[in-house]
Amino acid sequence: MLSQRAQEPCLVEAGQGFSVLYKERFLYSKYSPDRAILKTVSQIEIPDDTLILALSPCLGYGLNELLKKLPENSFVLAVELEKPLYSLAKKSIDSIISNCPDYEKRITLCSEETIEQTVENLSCFKRCITIEMSGGTFFNSDFYDRIKNYLQNYTASFWKNRVTLLKLGRLFSRNFIKNLKLNPALHSIKKNSPYFNRPIIVFGAGESAEDFIKSSDRFLFERCTIIAVDAALSVLLKHGLDADFVVSVESQFAIEKAWLGSKTKAVLITDMAGRPSVIRRNKNGNLFFYSEYAKAQFFSQFEKASLLPQKLPPLGSVGLTAVFISLFMRKSDEVPVIFTGLDFSFSTGATHARGAPAHTASLLSTFRLKPPGNFNASFKPDSHTVNGIDKHVITDAALSRYAELFRDQFSDAKNLYDARTSGLPLGIKRISIDSIKAYLTENKIEPKSDGEYTSLLINDLTQDTSAYSTTAGDIENALKKESESLLRIKELLSKGDSAVPAPSPDLETELSRLLEKKEYLYLHFPDGYKCDVKNLSFLKRVRSEIDFFIKDLK
Repeated sequence: MLSQRAQEPCLVEAGQGFSVLYKERFLYSKYSPDRAILKTVSQIEIPDDTLILALSPCLGYGLNELLKKLPENSFVLAVELEKPLYSLAKKSIDSIISNCPDYEKRITLCSEETIEQTVENLSCFKRCITIEMSGGTFFNSDFYDRIKNYLQNYTASFWKNRVTLLKLGRLFSRNFIKNLKLNPALHSIKKNSPYFNRPIIVFGAGESAEDFIKSSDRFLFERCTIIAVDAALSVLLKHGLDADFVVSVESQFAIEKAWLGSKTKAVLITDMAGRPSVIRRNKNGNLFFYSEYAKAQFFSQFEKASLLPQKLPPLGSVGLTAVFISLFMRKSDEVPVIFTGLDFSFSTGATHARGAPAHTASLLSTFRLKPPGNFNASFKPDSHTVNGIDKHVITDAALSRYAELFRDQFSDAKNLYDARTSGLPLGIKRISIDSIKAYLTENKIEPKSDGEYTSLLINDLTQDTSAYSTTAGDIENALKKESESLLRIKELLSKGDSAVPAPSPDLETELSRLLEKKEYLYLHFPDGYKCDVKNLSFLKRVRSEIDFFIKDLK
């Protein structure tokens, strides 16, 4: 057991400076303490828009040299998890900043307690480079590895999301604005709803969904709440069954195929960025939620005006979202949630259950030289065979990531059960159809009444105004105010300093103030992750977008 003194860092004179002795370890060389880190800094190439993760800076050797060669739009995030070493690092960094005050905006030091908040407030960088500044990383190597991996994944994820926003950001925003008119706050999903007291079965559109349907009977469907993802609805209907709820997050036209010829009585649970034509065409009632598809202030602005429904985390997959909603809305965690069809894999030629839109499309495109089935998916560059639940299955990079996200998100969920017969292992307790029937019989679950959820949820639950009291007039006024703000931006961009009233306090400042909370106008630009009012090209592109959104707001 080390004494208290032995656990404190001690400066030790070295051949050319000082090293640090801490917990019986030297954190720098005893002969030339700064040589290794100076060599590392001198050899490192730092491209523009780079976040430097400086781990355990301790005495600050190499930081001054690092800051000197740092590109203008890059930043140093120094992290020290050992409290005694944190004090040394802070003194070193404070000394560097006192000698060059300009460095204050280019480096920050954080501890274990502050790192999460610090990372959330960071700007967007194109890449992350990690440098171990001293031997202090030895004491928390696992934690430092997690920080490094998190930041690298965060950076990579940000730019992948940027690619998505380039393609679909404008559509997301226009759908979001259009759906505001439907009073989504009043028709929001509710947490722990008393009406979700039956066992819930979530259907994805994978092959295991069809196996589940064939192995069960109406006894089960009549006594459980059935929640299907949009692509699985037609699979149920093909077998003469129906869902109580359909979850949809898709914004694009392609999802309308899932509803062609549908005579479902299901209530639609939809994201605010969901397809407006699908929402308006559904006559069985709609429940709303929203996810932040970008880091933007306009979400908070609409939320403060009580225009938005329940907020959910962006999970990227309709299947994961359906499971999350089921766990969120069930009366308590004693209510079982069972899922099937969320396979995150497929077999050769069959990417979905029969009856799903993808399967129907493959049949429609079949001719003499093209057999039915989607065989292309099996031979994509990133497709590969892996061990599934009961047999070998094929998956790809995207499906594997969703499976990993499923494990991370739901591994601790109480009373969540896996009823699939195929697919990637997800670490969730398996359950058989016989066990589900036994539970229903033992607990004397009675059959559902006709239209049970339509009447309860649309008439009773959505009229609970204790949390949401937005009226149609409130929405109209809020949208009118938003439209007036866009008209003001349009006038400032068209007339500049000649606008009436005159820009206050000046043109650039007023434009910045208005545009910073209207990210939906530009988040789909290649450079749309920042509001650059000094960039004439940026302002011209914003001007071209305004008329579309004014039309959507009316």
